[in-house]
Order: sequence, then structure tokens, then C-alpha cells
Amino acid sequence: MNKYILTISDEKTTRSLANILLFCIGLFGVVLLLNEIGVFIIEKKAFRIVAAVFAVIMAFPKAALLIRRKYEGWMKYAIMLCTSISICLAYSVLTFHMVMPLVFPLVLSVMYFDNKLTIFTTIETAVFITAAHFLSAALLVVQDDPMRTLPQILTFGLLPRLILFFVFAVVCIILGNKTQEIFSKLNTSIDEINRTKDSLDTIIDASRKLYGAMNMLELAGLIKNAVYTVTSKVQGSSGIPVIAMGVHTEDGAFHHIDDNLTSGLAHAENGIVTVQLPNISFAYPLVKQKVRDDVQITPNGIGMSFYQDDDLLFYISMEFPVVTNDILLKSSLDILYSNIDTAMRQTKVNSDIFKTQESVILSFAEISESKSRQTGQHVKRVSEYVRVMALNTGFDEEKCTEIALAAMMHDIGKLLIPPEILEKPGRLTDEEFSVIKTHVTLGEELLKNSPGEVMSMARRIALYHHERWDGKGYLGYAGEKIDYISRFVSVADVFDALVSKRSYKDGWPPEKAYAEIVRQRGTQFAPHAVDVFVKSYDKIMEILKLYPDQVAQSSEPAEQGQ
Repeated sequence: MNKYILTISDEKTTRSLANILLFCIGLFGVVLLLNEIGVFIIEKKAFRIVAAVFAVIMAFPKAALLIRRKYEGWMKYAIMLCTSISICLAYSVLTFHMVMPLVFPLVLSVMYFDNKLTIFTTIETAVFITAAHFLSAALLVVQDDPMRTLPQILTFGLLPRLILFFVFAVVCIILGNKTQEIFSKLNTSIDEINRTKDSLDTIIDASRKLYGAMNMLELAGLIKNAVYTVTSKVQGSSGIPVIAMGVHTEDGAFHHIDDNLTSGLAHAENGIVTVQLPNISFAYPLVKQKVRDDVQITPNGIGMSFYQDDDLLFYISMEFPVVTNDILLKSSLDILYSNIDTAMRQTKVNSDIFKTQESVILSFAEISESKSRQTGQHVKRVSEYVRVMALNTGFDEEKCTEIALAAMMHDIGKLLIPPEILEKPGRLTDEEFSVIKTHVTLGEELLKNSPGEVMSMARRIALYHHERWDGKGYLGYAGEKIDYISRFVSVADVFDALVSKRSYKDGWPPEKAYAEIVRQRGTQFAPHAVDVFVKSYDKIMEILKLYPDQVAQSSEPAEQGQ
């Protein structure tokens, strides 16, 4: 059994038995009272002394617990000693009235499921029983006790009781062992159930991360972590495994990924990819076989292979010590394999959806630019500004790509603005500007039924990118009610509008536009968005130089934020 569980069990048992011994003091007090009133015919003075010593000894375990304020291993032996001494002391004055209580210490010892303690209790109790018989004869306190001579004590008192006591001790040890065996099996079953539950929880957690991958290379890294995480959770593996992977990517090539070895460890020959790790090799057919082992478990590592349309899509080889006969590991890896296989299909779907969204967004962005006669690269610059700001906010590169793509759609609603307003040279009237302002809701309406996370993000950006932190924007949203990503798009959009040359104005010097953005921190723009803009400014200037406008004929005032 688990050592920690046994220690906790011993402590609880000791505390319970200490309280039981206090109860025994009360019972012996009742016997003392009965002797005082003449129910027993034991010499009263001797009985009182025995009763007092009995009470002190029986109270010792409880006192030790209170004084020490914690459980210690020796206390269970103290319980047995105190019980045996007290019971045998009582026996010395009560003799045949105390025959059954002689086994009381033995019964208590069985509660610890500790053979050493039971044997210890058997021996020391037998010694005290022997001493009690001779003490009883010497004290002469029991007036009706027929055992006065040594032959009588041995023949009629000590030997029969010792024989019965040792028989009972053997029975107690056997029953204690059986009970301990049952509890051990139960504890093992509980441990296995908990281990299985932990394994399933780990599989669920690891698998959940797989389904968001947008391409096979990203998925490969997630699979590596999932396989090792599940294996180490099930078997308690430690250290860094030696890993080699291969993935068939969208470009049609099969990439061998060497995680922590020198390159060139994998090679394909005769339709088989052979992966050689320091102490083990794995073989994966390039074409799916009728009979194959997709999950290979060896003492030195684990190999998995995945196929799509009968062609090898992905393999992972990991070298580290493995317990091969662990049924739970095999079951866990089989479940994980199924989840990975599903995640690979989902990744292909994600990739296809992303490519479709990307194509649609780029087309819409080009149409939007041409509609407003902005032949420059405002949309491209804003997209790249936002990408840099997203990176400096802490998003991973994959998410930053999605954010940058969605940012291209910020002015998609202008497709539905009448061209005579959108292309008007000079400043707009209040009525015309009111129409222009509707491009945010029109953009949101255009995109509201578009599937996919990127299109959903684009919809929110289209709606919120003209909102101000102080609530004085197009729709009146303020503070935290403004979509998070849109706060960065707003800064990027206005900065690019300020520095861009238009038919009605020259572009501002970048340093002047920078100062204006900083000045509007906490009023027009979210404070944290401005802080990220400042952090990203050097990169933003590189983007501004990389994508310059070639022609600037837009009619919309830059002060109105593109």
C-alpha cells in the first residue's frame, strides 16, 4: 500500500485507540465502584492502587498525542504496550473475570495491518500474562481464586490461557494479512482508476490543442508535445526525449524534422522511411499497407505513422525508456492516435478554409481600394502595422497572420457607399460624412454570415475600427466595450491616414503623426494600443518605406480616419 496512505491510516487509528483507552479507564472505574460496594470480594486497598496505575498507563497515549501535538511512529507501539500492561495488571486482581480482555491488545494491533506490530503485541502480552498470574498469587487479593500453588497456576491458569491466546494470535495474523491483501488490491485498483482518469484528462487536454492548427508544420509541433505529455503522464517518464518527425506539407514535399539530432537521420528507400535514433530505429511505409502497426511501442521508444489517401502523411519517432507491457499506455496512445488522425483531417479543413478566407479577403481589399481610387497600399500597410503590433502584444505568429488578414477588411463597407460621395474631391458636408460613417455598419452586415474565425474577426474590425476610447466615435462605443483587436487597427488606420498624401493634403511627417497618436492616448485611442504602437514604431516605419503610395487621389479627408 502507498506509504503516505498507511501513515495517515496509522495516525487516525492511533488517535481513535487513544480515545478508546480513555473509555476503558471509565469502565475500570465502574469495576472499582462495584468492588467498593461488595459485588467483588477483592482487597479494596490493592484494587485502588491497581486502578490508579491502570488509569495512568491507559491515559499515556492520549497525553503523548496532546503534548507532542503530532503523530509519531513509536506511538502505535506505545498504545500496544500500555494496553497490554494495563489489561494484565487488571488481570492480576480480577483473574478469571478478565480472561476475554486478555486478547484486547491483540485485536487492537490488527487494526494497523502491520504484522510486525501484531507479533510484537503477541510476545509482550504473553510475557505480561505470565507475570500477571504470578503477581496475582503473590498479592492474594482475590479471595475466591483457587490457584494458590505453582502447579495450580501453571496447569489451570497460565498454560490454558497462553495456548488459547497464541491460537487467537495466529488467527488474528491470518485475518490481518487477508484484510491487508484486500485493501492493497483495493488501493491498487483505486490507483489504477486515478491513473486512468489522469491519463484521459491529459489526452483530452492535449488533443484539444491539436484542433486549432492551421497547417501541418504547426500540427507537427503540437503532436510531439501531445505524445510525450501523455506518455510521461501515464508512465512518469522524465528527461528530454530524442525526437524525429516527418510531415508531408501543402507544398507537396515531405519534410524530415530533426528535433534534437544532427540532420540526415531519416531516409527513404524501397518505399520505406527509415528513422535511425541513437538506440532504436523505426520503419514507416510510404504507402499504406494492409497489415501495419500504426503505433509502435518498444522498450526504447514510441513510433507513430499517419496516412492520408494511402500515402504517408506524418510520422513521429521518440526515444526514451518505455514500459511495453503497460496496458494503460497502449490504450492511451491508441486513443491519442485516433484524436491526432482526426486533428490532421481537421487541420486540412482549417487550412482550406483559411486559404478561402484569405483569397476572399484579398479580393475584397483590392476591390475596396479601387472603389475609392486609392491605388496606393493603405490596406497593405495597415495590415502589416497591425501584424507587428499583434506580435508585440504577445500573439503567436499564426494568430498574427490571421489578425493581419482580417485587418485588410476594415474598410470593406465602403463598397456600398455611393461613388459620388466616396470620390468627391474636397471636404465632405455633414450629410455626406454621415453617409460615409455608415461604412462600418455596412461592412459588419456584409461579413456577418461569413464562416471562419478570420472572417468573424474581420466583421468586428469593420464595425469597431472608428470607435474612440472616450466614446466619441462613429457608434459611441467606449473603453472596454470596443473590440480588442479593433483598438490596434484604429491606431494603425489613423497613423497611416495622417502620413499619407492625398489630393487635398500633403502627408504629415511621421514624427508629427507619431506625436499626434501619443497625444490622443486615453482619449481617441486605447492606452495599451498606443503603448504597443510606440513599442512597434521602428518596425512600422520600415513598413511605411517598404510599401509607399504611388498615386494618391482619394477624396476622403485623412482627419476622418480613412
